[in-house]
Amino acid sequence: MRILDRYILVSFLKNYLISLLVLLGLYIVLHMVFQFDEVVEVGSTSQAAGQSTWELIGSIADFYFHQAFLFFVQLSGVIPVVAAAFTLVRMSRFNELTAVLAAGVPLLKFVQWVIIAGVALNVVLLPLVQELVIPNMIPKLTRRIDDLKVGKVRSFEIRMMQDASGNLLRAGRYYIPLENQPARMEVMDVLERDASGAIVRHISADEAVWSPEDKVWKLSQGVEVTGLLPDQRRNPPRPLYAYATSITPEEIALYRSGDYVDLLSTRQIDELLQRPKIYGTADLLRVKHFRWSQFLVNIVLLLLAIPCVTTREPGRLKENMIWCIGLVGGCMATVFVAQNLAGNPPPGITWSANWPLYLAWIPIVPFGLIAVVMLDRMKT
Repeated sequence: MRILDRYILVSFLKNYLISLLVLLGLYIVLHMVFQFDEVVEVGSTSQAAGQSTWELIGSIADFYFHQAFLFFVQLSGVIPVVAAAFTLVRMSRFNELTAVLAAGVPLLKFVQWVIIAGVALNVVLLPLVQELVIPNMIPKLTRRIDDLKVGKVRSFEIRMMQDASGNLLRAGRYYIPLENQPARMEVMDVLERDASGAIVRHISADEAVWSPEDKVWKLSQGVEVTGLLPDQRRNPPRPLYAYATSITPEEIALYRSGDYVDLLSTRQIDELLQRPKIYGTADLLRVKHFRWSQFLVNIVLLLLAIPCVTTREPGRLKENMIWCIGLVGGCMATVFVAQNLAGNPPPGITWSANWPLYLAWIPIVPFGLIAVVMLDRMKT
């Protein structure tokens, strides 16, 4: 590698690290500003419960430490664009680019290590965070600022959730799993039905605790009653200690919120898609296809920015920066619109299963062609 190539590569990597820290810090500050009321309420509640200031700061820092990995995924396309812009604009402003061009170095050769480094960082860091780090932090990432209150445990009611066999489950209160505490339900009722929809079995329990090892709900004071058809005699209640169903904590999270699927790994998404009558199929397909296309989108964003900020005329940098912001912003806006439409396929179409796949590629095709044309037309 030549001295010039090493200089450009090291400059880009330094700016990438600076951009990463600045953008993550800005994202966290803005998040705290928008959640200011909740942060103040958490502070007052914690002080009333006897929690010290340092313990409160530690809990907030722990919350945003885990959220930072999620923020990185959302900013993974913008960070290399900002780093490349800082690197190339600085060289142009200090006439380093002029000296390089005077030496006969083509512009594409000048920026090749910026492109290679940006693609490599995207290919290495994004799957590492998205597929390995975030899925292991799901209990931490599903928290909200309001959940930092001392003694606060998030829970909600489950109203007649249907499993893969058509049975209905109801729970008076469901408590989400925590880092050291499994999911559990209070006052659980299950109505098992036959093919015609008639109730053939009733299960009730005071409490049901999820066992990750056995993949069953362990029941406390659980009983079952059979013989509920009109032509049958009702049998006396019998004790029941465990209940197996397709309704797992993951299924309940999908039933409750489609945003949960963004935290799953691709392997977990594929496993959920193989189950019959899965909740949130459209969201699962949306995340699966857009996760693969995100690699290309991030590369396209970088290729759109480089021709704009790499110019032989320093006087046109301001104009070129406006073009850069417009193109990159237009591509990101298109991705945002496509992601929102991907989870809602039009009714009545036969290819609805492929709807998220088509929308995942819509931003790549036009903006990818624009990036290739702009790189080809770079004056050198």
